[in-house]
Amino acid sequence: MQQLSKNLFVENGLRGCNHGWVVTSDGIVLIDTPNLPSDALKLRAQLEGTGLPLRYILNTEPHGDHWTGNSFFDAPVVAHAGVRSRILATNVDQHIAWAGAMGPNEPGLLEGYRPKAPVITFDNELTLHVGNHTFRLIHHPGHTPYQAAVVVEEEGVVFTSDNVFCKVQTWLQEARPEQCYQALDALRALPQEQLVPGHGPLCGHDCLDEQEAFIREWVDYVRQAVGRGMTRQECVDNLPAFTDRYPMDAGQDGMSPRVQRLNAGNLYDYVTQQGIHQPA
Repeated sequence: MQQLSKNLFVENGLRGCNHGWVVTSDGIVLIDTPNLPSDALKLRAQLEGTGLPLRYILNTEPHGDHWTGNSFFDAPVVAHAGVRSRILATNVDQHIAWAGAMGPNEPGLLEGYRPKAPVITFDNELTLHVGNHTFRLIHHPGHTPYQAAVVVEEEGVVFTSDNVFCKVQTWLQEARPEQCYQALDALRALPQEQLVPGHGPLCGHDCLDEQEAFIREWVDYVRQAVGRGMTRQECVDNLPAFTDRYPMDAGQDGMSPRVQRLNAGNLYDYVTQQGIHQPA
């Protein structure tokens, strides 16, 4: 856990997304929640130890590492409308099996588990005023269609969600590259210099150029393979791209081959305009 300012704290050393919380004059706002139930319970105890109420949870995207921990906290969840739709459509048994496989203590903590979906949603942008703090949630599709950045105005910090992976392997399993570039441009336009990426160490605006260059390199790599006549399956099976460029994020050891296959398959669809990338 790192304290970035007087009122803002970030955890980026656990398995799952980077998450944080802000102490306002009217209580605590939590930005994303821990992936592992055991970590969520530790965080809940820590927040309860402050004696302050938890007012809101802000979710930045629909992937489970950002919202599995919601259910262990007693506060309303705020997110893009698409995040709510995704969570409500979750196959609960599969999700429990996925989360339960992450550690020996997790299955017991997931007994009776039910996903906790947002009850306040937005489409483009939402401003939330909590005590003396202002939170701007801005729709930045890219990594998924429903990404949101969270700008904590008074602290000068932006939570970018998974449109930015800093110094760790980037997951592009459902990314739309053109939207990723637009999201990075939108982040560049924000005046706040301190960024909390979805994964990896904290950074500034310099990481945005590195992230864009890496995505473009991935796209070019797959485009060249398509140009050589490779099929989608051949790309997935034979493009172990960039496995040594960055390490996997915390708790993801051994997952590099999987992320490479997922990235290659999605970007093959992007280059050939198939799957989720079919023209409207």
